[in-house]
Amino acid sequence: MPTCKPNIKPKNKHLQSFLASSKIRLLRIFKSNNVKKHSKKVQLNLKSSVLEGYITKRENSKKLYILLHGWEGSAQSTYIQLLANKLYKNKKATIFRLNFRDHGDTHHLNKELFHSCRLEEVCEAIKKITELHPCKENYICGFSLGGNFAIRVASKAQEYGISLTKVFAISPPLNPKNSMLAIEKSRMYSRYFLKKWQKSLVKKYKTHPENFDNTQYQNIKSLDKLTELLIIKNTDYNTTDEYFRGYEINTQILQNIQIQTHILMAKDDPVIPYEDFKELKKQTNIKLNITEHGGHCGFITGWNLHSWVEEYIINNS
Repeated sequence: MPTCKPNIKPKNKHLQSFLASSKIRLLRIFKSNNVKKHSKKVQLNLKSSVLEGYITKRENSKKLYILLHGWEGSAQSTYIQLLANKLYKNKKATIFRLNFRDHGDTHHLNKELFHSCRLEEVCEAIKKITELHPCKENYICGFSLGGNFAIRVASKAQEYGISLTKVFAISPPLNPKNSMLAIEKSRMYSRYFLKKWQKSLVKKYKTHPENFDNTQYQNIKSLDKLTELLIIKNTDYNTTDEYFRGYEINTQILQNIQIQTHILMAKDDPVIPYEDFKELKKQTNIKLNITEHGGHCGFITGWNLHSWVEEYIINNS
C-alpha cells in the first residue's frame, strides 16, 4: 500500500480536520475568488428530483471538473471553493460545484429527504452536467461523503453513459457503519455532525413538514438513533445496517471501475478508520495514496493553510 510523504503541518489530526472547513482559509482568496465571482446558479431537472449547483465557465476550456462536497457541506464549503479557484487558475478549467439534495439551502427543491444511497440522481446530474458543458476531459473530485459518491459514480459510469477521464476521492468512507461508530466515539465530532444535521432538518421541516414530526429529531442525542428514526421512517430500508450497506464501497464496486480513480487518505483521519483501507484489494484502476498525517480532508501543508490535495489534483490531471 503506497504511502505518500507530503510536508503535512500541523501534525494534529483534529486541527487538520478543523482547518479543512475553516473559513479562515478563504481569506487568501478574499480579493480573487474568481470562481464565486463568475459563477452562475444552475438547476438540474432530473427524472425524479431537482438538484442545484454553480457553474463557472471558461471559454475554450478543455477540462471540466465536477466538485462534490461532504455530508452537510455545500458547494460553498471552504475546501470546495479553494480547490475550484486553484483549478480555474492553474488548469483554466470549467468548474461545476454540485449541491447534493438538501444541502446548500436546496431543501425546498425535493419533498423526500436526502440520504447517502441516492446514487441514481447524482449519476443523472453528472451525466447532464457533462452534456450541458461538453469538454474534452471530465473529472470528479469528491470530499468525504462526496468522495464515496465519486467512487460509486465511477463504478456506474459505463451503465449511465457518463464520460469520465479521472476521479479523485479525498477521505471517503468505505464502510459507513465503521465511520458512524468512529464519529460516535468522539463527543466533539458527534456533537458537531449532530448539530449540523439537526439544523438542516429544521430547514427541511419548514419547506416539507409532512415528512416528520418537528419534535422527534431535536431531542435525540445520538447520530445512530437519529439515522434509525429518519431512514426507517422515510426509506425502504428496514435497519440502519441495511442502509449502511447500501453505500458501502465493496469489492464489486471497485471491480466495476474502468477509469483511473485516485483515493487520498490520512492514517490519522479521526472519522474514517484507516483499518477499512487495509482491506482494499489491489485494483488496476485504483490508485490509493496514504499519508501519515492530514486528518479528515485537511492535508494542510503549513501555516499558509494551503492543502496538499489541491497540489495533488493539479499535478495528476
